[in-house]
Amino acid sequence: MEPLAKPSGITLRDHRQHVYDEALALLDAHPFWEEKYKALTGDDLRYRLRRVAWWHDAGKAHPIWNDACQFDYNLYRSWRQQQGMLAQESDPMRNAADFRKYEAAMRKAKKNSSPRLMQAHLRHEFDSLAQALKQLKGDNALTLAEQVAIAAHHGKLNHRHVDRWRNDGKVPQGDEVGPYWSLWENFNNRSDLIGSGGKSLRSKDDWKIRVLERYRVAALRSLLQLADTRASRRESGGKVPDLEPFHYHFPDHWAKRDVQEAVLTGADQPVCILRAKTGSGKTDAALLWAKYQVTQNRADRLVIAMPTRFTSNALAISVDKNVSSTGLYHSSAWYTRYGDVSEKDRDDAKELHKLARGLATPVTVCTIDHLLLCLTGTKEDQHTSFFFLANSAVVFDEADFYDPFVQGNLIVLLNTLRLLKVPVLIMSATVPDSLRVRYKIPDEIINVKAGERVAKCPIVWRGAAECPEDVEDILNDMVKRGTGIVYANTVDRAYAYYQWFAAKHKNGGPKPVLYHSRYTEPDKKAIEEQLIKMLGKDAWTEYENASGIAILTQIGEMSINISAPIMLSDACPWDRLAQRAGRLDRFGLDPTGGLLYVVEPYRDGVSYPAPYGELPKGGSGWIPADAFTQTVQELSEEFNETPTPVSSTEFVERVNNLYKEQPDFTSKIEQNCDRLKDLMKLNWMIVPDQYADEDQVTVFGQWKSRDIPPQKTVFIVPPGSDADQGDENVYVFKNWDAFRGYELEFGISCPDYLERMGNERKQLYSLCFRVGDDKGKKDIHKILILVDGIYTPKIGLALLGKGEKTDRAKGIIHD
Repeated sequence: MEPLAKPSGITLRDHRQHVYDEALALLDAHPFWEEKYKALTGDDLRYRLRRVAWWHDAGKAHPIWNDACQFDYNLYRSWRQQQGMLAQESDPMRNAADFRKYEAAMRKAKKNSSPRLMQAHLRHEFDSLAQALKQLKGDNALTLAEQVAIAAHHGKLNHRHVDRWRNDGKVPQGDEVGPYWSLWENFNNRSDLIGSGGKSLRSKDDWKIRVLERYRVAALRSLLQLADTRASRRESGGKVPDLEPFHYHFPDHWAKRDVQEAVLTGADQPVCILRAKTGSGKTDAALLWAKYQVTQNRADRLVIAMPTRFTSNALAISVDKNVSSTGLYHSSAWYTRYGDVSEKDRDDAKELHKLARGLATPVTVCTIDHLLLCLTGTKEDQHTSFFFLANSAVVFDEADFYDPFVQGNLIVLLNTLRLLKVPVLIMSATVPDSLRVRYKIPDEIINVKAGERVAKCPIVWRGAAECPEDVEDILNDMVKRGTGIVYANTVDRAYAYYQWFAAKHKNGGPKPVLYHSRYTEPDKKAIEEQLIKMLGKDAWTEYENASGIAILTQIGEMSINISAPIMLSDACPWDRLAQRAGRLDRFGLDPTGGLLYVVEPYRDGVSYPAPYGELPKGGSGWIPADAFTQTVQELSEEFNETPTPVSSTEFVERVNNLYKEQPDFTSKIEQNCDRLKDLMKLNWMIVPDQYADEDQVTVFGQWKSRDIPPQKTVFIVPPGSDADQGDENVYVFKNWDAFRGYELEFGISCPDYLERMGNERKQLYSLCFRVGDDKGKKDIHKILILVDGIYTPKIGLALLGKGEKTDRAKGIIHD
């Protein structure tokens, strides 16, 4: 009987040919991959990929595996007959497509659709590798990269699966280990020895060699997995998303602006910094730069890394208009892109989402955290994103946003991209000259100066302000005009302004809209749309109906394309103030350039610099950052209640003066960078048994992307249709995807201290849940639910932690 590849009835011969054809089709459509692989490794990618595609499933012919597969196929045939269908269709593709219905029926009946295979205790890829090593000898022997590709194509080259390597295929009463244990030991030894004489040697060259060896291995590893997945989806009747090439068309009716001409002057630099004012057209400049890199055969796709999820969302929408296809990836991107997708289309949407996660779309917009996490090699799919990153042109937008902690990580990333010959463009409105030195970029910054006709930003300094009443004259002017933007440094201050404007709105004043980071994803999306409708470009230019007051925290510095002729801002470092000022008369409708009022935030009668500074543990107050202190000093000494115009060039000069020299990295930052490089060296080939938190971007106990306080997720409602309520009031989610969907729709991340304050005030209660059929005590998890009224779509979590504390023993405690 001919060996099967799957219990759906697809034969091994057919499936192997499908994967082989799919692999070659990928290379035919993307010749750049082969050219770059040859340049960096000296090897022939097509030859290697053909070999691993041919051998990757040879182990499915093993008697133990194939007998089990045949048994499960017969179960499927019996089910077909029970449903009134033929036991076997003449078209094997039809059999495979119907198998999906069978799997769904078995899930509903809480049965396994492939029970014998689950009990076979033989991973077919282990035996595939053993067979290939036995058959291919001498000059024809498998390279390490080929061995890894075969062994890892189902994600089992992982320390979590070491018991499978040890025990699979073991004969009862036979040896202590199975026949594949020596393969694992070989991988382990080779992982340690590549680029060094052993684990004890930790040199710079060791790290460089492992980066390049990881690329050599990741190419075959990722492309085999991609070809296998695509072939399997075609076999079962699923849609296979196209891997389109990068294509950007600069609109014919546009004339290139200064920034779009300037960016091409540095397009041949390995790493280029572009400095241009907010709203000058940097996004299309980046796309023109990427198009040039593709035409010069230095890349075949574009990755744009943003500082936050919110900026990623906004940019992905604007970029999507003129390029071939745009993927969006960050920890909540699934909801942003596919939250409204029907159940019918969900499976296809997941495939598109996977491409974006792997940086395999023509343009991928993501956070810098996603790129940093892919370096760590702590998950199987990070080898895919590493390979596609190596084939990309990379843009870092809003680069002045990063603090020294992130800058340290970014240096490791930039050094990796240099090794992989990846062209890089760094963009910002106010990036200081000193960062060029920090990032070791030899070429001068491309500085795009604003034209003479560009209005300057008039700034008025109003001194200290603790509450809205301290600046009531400014707020009343906004009410009179019907529009305005307020930037507050903290959610508490923003909420106080919102309450002031809400009272005015009840008496006929303009509608206030509050926006900060503590909303659910659906509500964030709705608020962004509302702000654009109120104060976006169309509201000012096309419909001429702009109205409303936007009250924003730092989340609104970069992600929202809105404008108003009057703005009030808490003091912040000059580079952040320049970003906020970019929303003042953004569309150039006010001949004076608008009016920006700046105040020094106070709390309890003293200056309150949060979040620009540090709050020591056990300390009595915030220690301001030097940049905050210097900016406030310059504002108080050089500005007054007479408007003083500041040009974009002057903003840059002030930022350069603020950061004349970048401070030396602290030992904490240096240790974190070293840990990132250690992870890259240790995990270049074998996935570790380590927990990587994608939301907080940390690798447990070793490395983190950002130096932020620990976060907790709280939920605005208990699980509803997402989960069934099982025994003992434990909610049961079908799988982790179902829980993740609930978390993305109803969860909000907030600092630990805020969760603690909410508990003290009895604003939260806990519920238990588990996933699937797991019923052990360790499988029970707790979530925190907000009591009614603490969260609303209008104000978000502004009330969490406010009010009187309640102590179970002592009753009410007044703050």
